[in-house]
Amino acid sequence: MDVLRSDIRELWLIQGRDCTEEPLGLDYDRARFLLTVHGGHGAHCRQYLAAAAYCARQAPR
Repeated sequence: MDVLRSDIRELWLIQGRDCTEEPLGLDYDRARFLLTVHGGHGAHCRQYLAAAAYCARQAPR
């Protein structure tokens, strides 16, 4: 991912603000974004957990 457009960044921040909801329609760029935004929230943050699981599935084996 290069530089994220500001309108996309704002949309993703709004859509991902609630740590109790899982994100919908993840792709690799959005998952990495959510990992960055929610990285310090701990094991109860569903946004972080879903993004981490998505990225783990995309990792080369």
